[in-house]
Amino acid sequence: MSAHMIKKFGTACILCTLLTIQSNVSFADNSTEGTPPQPVVETSMETVSLSDLENKNKEYKNAEDIESFKQGVIKIEDPGVKGSSLQENSPNAANATTLTLQRACELAVGNHPLVASSRYSLLEKTAEYGMARQVYMPRIDFTAQAGPSHNLDTDTTSYGQSSVAMTQTFFNFGGLDDSVDSAKMKAVGAKYRLARTQEDIAALAINSYLSVMQAQETLQVYNNSLEFYNKLLKTFWERYNAGISSKADARKVEVSLRSTESQVTVQKQQLKTARLLLENIIKQPVNEVETDISMAKMEISETLEGAYEIAKANNVNLRAYDAEIESQKKAVSTVEANYYPSFGYRLQAKSEFKKYDGYENALDAQLTVNWNLFNGYATDEGVKREEAVLKRLQATKEATELEVQNILSDAFNAYKSSEKEFELARDAYDASINLMSLYLSEFDLGIRTLLDLITAREGQTSAAVREVNARYARIRAALNIFLEQGRLPEILGLPVEEVPFENSNSLYSAKGE
Repeated sequence: MSAHMIKKFGTACILCTLLTIQSNVSFADNSTEGTPPQPVVETSMETVSLSDLENKNKEYKNAEDIESFKQGVIKIEDPGVKGSSLQENSPNAANATTLTLQRACELAVGNHPLVASSRYSLLEKTAEYGMARQVYMPRIDFTAQAGPSHNLDTDTTSYGQSSVAMTQTFFNFGGLDDSVDSAKMKAVGAKYRLARTQEDIAALAINSYLSVMQAQETLQVYNNSLEFYNKLLKTFWERYNAGISSKADARKVEVSLRSTESQVTVQKQQLKTARLLLENIIKQPVNEVETDISMAKMEISETLEGAYEIAKANNVNLRAYDAEIESQKKAVSTVEANYYPSFGYRLQAKSEFKKYDGYENALDAQLTVNWNLFNGYATDEGVKREEAVLKRLQATKEATELEVQNILSDAFNAYKSSEKEFELARDAYDASINLMSLYLSEFDLGIRTLLDLITAREGQTSAAVREVNARYARIRAALNIFLEQGRLPEILGLPVEEVPFENSNSLYSAKGE
């Protein structure tokens, strides 16, 4: 074989080898092994273009302002796990009345055991006040004795006696009035304690109610993001089938999709948890809640200093301490009155049956003076004890005033910062919508990468969540301000009487009727 023929044979072998390698590489690119089945689509540029991909949320609408709480009803899904709720659904749960915020507060106040405990404490103090007033009434006692009694000096025998005595202390240097006033102010303090417990439980119900609404709105944000990623994933598989994009791009979108699915799952659980907490507070199942709440539209117009002045005058906790301190001052005066004599009277009608003389009747009438001259310093120690209790109450009130200041300061800061955060989040959301639309169109031109698209979409979702959180942070801050100012019944639209907490509404009534 000549050298020329050997050269031609070698060239042919090299060409065959290159064709074989090219064929193998082409087969690897078109392999679909390990990928989910893809929809059969036309591989035209119209079907794989990203510029027309819908990105705007169909359900979640960014709020026009921070007070935007749209009127409507939230239907809450059943937890789906047996035993996950302690409240049994009624047979007509599907047709159950939609829960409103005011109704939730009324149910919480009417059914919560802490309210019942405070209510019985009020009844106890009221009864003690009634008992204390007995010092203004005379005491009447009847006594009777039966059986022989022999007097050795007179050698007389009696077989029984009976008497009716009326006694009363009518003056002891202010101790009588002070003891009654002390008991009365304790009852007033218990009345304010009941009112504060009712307000706290109502605020707890409001917070749980808001948690349901917030969880639902956040879930809508994540559902919208999930819907977008589903569309994007489908589009990239279409692009891959058309030979425009790589399989790696579709896999990247799928990773973001799975991450969003996880966020949706977590948010659904948070919604169910919020629902169960609300159910446990109001002691009945919740299927629907009304989203139009008047509290969302209440503005805080006063300054922090003005709000604190209102709180000092109307905060129910502080008013309770005022009553208890006044009661304790009277208790100190009551004990101090033991240093002085007390004056009263005694009237007694007595009848005695004697062996020979028959019945002997007697009527006694005396003025009495009682003065304890020495009792082992018990009066001194009693005064010290009552004064110590008084100073403790005064110190506790000062600590409560400081706590109110801190709560109001924190609430005002949260109120103002949430307004700023809402504006920033709203601007970021609007900008992210425009940016995402621009990126989708620029991706088709090869200007943007898939990472740019995913980053822009995550920014849009984050801005929407921030917007929701800012709106609810603001209303919670307002709730704390209203609570410390003693304005919660007014904000809820409940009647306010001149004499507080003594009307028929369950938020005030001692009997809870």
